[in-house]
Amino acid sequence: MLLLRPDVSQPARCGIDLVAAAAHARETGGAIYLLLDGESIPVSVDGVPVITPHGVHRVWLSAVWRTASAARDVRAWWRHVEASVTREWRRELRRHIGDERLPFELRQRLRSTAEASIRRVRTETNAFPRRMLRAPSAVSLSPDFVEEARSQLTALGITDGRPLVTFESRTRPDIAAAVMDFLVSEGYAVARIGPSTEGVRCCDGVVDLTTRAPRPLSLEMFLVSASAFIMCESTDVQQLAYLVNTPSLTINARDPFVAYPVRTNGLFALSAAIDLESAQPITIGDMLTQPYFRDLHKQQVRGRRRGSHGYRDNTVEELTEAIKEMRAGIADGWASESETQSRFRQRVVEAGAALAPISAHVAEWGPDDGFIGDGRLVRFQADRVS
Repeated sequence: MLLLRPDVSQPARCGIDLVAAAAHARETGGAIYLLLDGESIPVSVDGVPVITPHGVHRVWLSAVWRTASAARDVRAWWRHVEASVTREWRRELRRHIGDERLPFELRQRLRSTAEASIRRVRTETNAFPRRMLRAPSAVSLSPDFVEEARSQLTALGITDGRPLVTFESRTRPDIAAAVMDFLVSEGYAVARIGPSTEGVRCCDGVVDLTTRAPRPLSLEMFLVSASAFIMCESTDVQQLAYLVNTPSLTINARDPFVAYPVRTNGLFALSAAIDLESAQPITIGDMLTQPYFRDLHKQQVRGRRRGSHGYRDNTVEELTEAIKEMRAGIADGWASESETQSRFRQRVVEAGAALAPISAHVAEWGPDDGFIGDGRLVRFQADRVS
């Protein structure tokens, strides 16, 4: 029995929990007991029994959930404290390793102790269940919900005449307008979601849902599921695509770990990073190094609102090229990965293994036992890195 209490107020987290639970239940041959508060989830899990308990059974399972959650939080807190102490201990040891006044044998023992501490921290990584999400989701939308959501979209002006692309981005208004124009010229209807951005011009064929009342989880879920592919900037929408098995193109990504697509049908494009102190560009290769994430770690520890890194959004030309690659991937079944894209994936895996002990961010979002994802960096950026 797998007990699950998804938070429907967070669509992405809810979707990831469902997909991971379904994968785990399939592996173990178990069932999912679903505890829901408020809004129901209009999905079914193929091949896995899903039971919604009621009455005394629900009260008892809710108590079990609260107890298990409290114990999990305590374990997570202790792991965090232990990892922080271990990292500081390793830094202190490394400070003495280079002290030539100490005997050579002592410095060698200190080095061995420091390396052993790395291995202990490394075991507490991979909070994001990448391997669990690797296979296509067994979750599907209920037929009644699909019919209701389709009628809502028709009323908003989205019909079945053209393939749909869901577009979510906080990029500059001129870039967003140009990208949507290109999608419409390629024969797509576009549904724009996300935060409202002043000055974005929407042409015929684009339905702007950013200025409407907050959309329920169910409608946003259907938009993503009904799309030929999605273009998104937030991790939430990218992860919602995992729930409904929709190809995704993540744009303006700011690090290669969070945005790296788990599924084969995912692409991502990195923003251009800038060192604000020197005004020099940070290459994509440099975004996989210790200094880059060490600075991010300092920002988190010190609570600085602004770091030493700035970012430039992907240009219209870059996004147009990424859309063309997305269409080609859908057409050929994602069989045309380049050698440079494959090499970049390996570099991300290697960098994640090296950085996880010194960066909590990489420890959470990095490779899951050597697996970062079957997706790929857009080809023009992978070629640039190579």
